Order: sequence, then C-alpha cells, then structure tokens
Amino acid sequence: MKSLVMIGLVAMSSIALANGGGGGGGGGGNPTSQTTITVHTSTMNTSDGMGSASEQNFATNAGTFTSSNTQDQTFSAKHSFISNHSSHGGHATQNMASNAGGPGLYTTTHQLAVFNHSGAINSATNGAQAIQNFASNTNCITCLNSTSGSHH
Repeated sequence: MKSLVMIGLVAMSSIALANGGGGGGGGGGNPTSQTTITVHTSTMNTSDGMGSASEQNFATNAGTFTSSNTQDQTFSAKHSFISNHSSHGGHATQNMASNAGGPGLYTTTHQLAVFNHSGAINSATNGAQAIQNFASNTNCITCLNSTSGSHH
C-alpha cells in the first residue's frame, strides 16, 4: 500500500528576506546564514492566467535586499519533489540558494544546492515564462515582476 507523506520543511534557519535598511558601509548589520532542508517532501506551486505568478524561494534573497546581509545559502533536497508551473501568460520562478533581484548580481555569498534522489521541475506553457536558479545570482526576477513588457 502506497501512501503519500508530506513532511514540509524539516529545518529552516535564519531565512532572511531583507529589504534594505540596517547598517551602512563597512559591514554594517549582521550577516546571516540561510538553510533549507527537505526530506521526503513534495512542494508544488502553480499559476494560471495573464499576470499571475508562482514563486518558490528556498534559502534565497528575492526582490529588494541589502547585498551584505547574507553570508551562506544552503539548500538540500533528499527524496523530494519540487514543482513549479505556470500557464496562459503567467510567470513561474524557482530560486534555491540564490540571490535574485537588483543587488543579487553584486552579492558575494557561499551558495550550495544539493539534490539526492530528488527532482526539481519548473515549466511554462501557453505563453507563460519559467525561470529557475540554483546557487546563483541573477537580476532576472525583476524581469518577471516588471510590467514594462521586457522579457529576458
């Protein structure tokens, strides 16, 4: 007999979605570590329709954040399935151990994404967009959330 067990996030430590503020130059503010571990977990996210968005962030800074706040980002999945899907003009974004947003390109962190017997799927159909980042720095999240019509 098969059963589906969803354990959610097993451990989550110091998830920081910093939005500016705190400290000035020269190391102001306290650097944090972000850790997300999933074990025997299924995480699914969907969006459907023009302007809709499905966004998954694990051990990630997303949007506007102070680039000096995070020092370590670690995401680990074991026997887990992570799925993000968008259709009909929507946007699907998946970030794991990443910095996604304006300051992301200029942020120096130790980033590690580990998958063991796991899968991560990010898909888009019918004019939708899908972006997936693992242990990376990108500015493309601003492309998805922009209304300027610019697509990257």
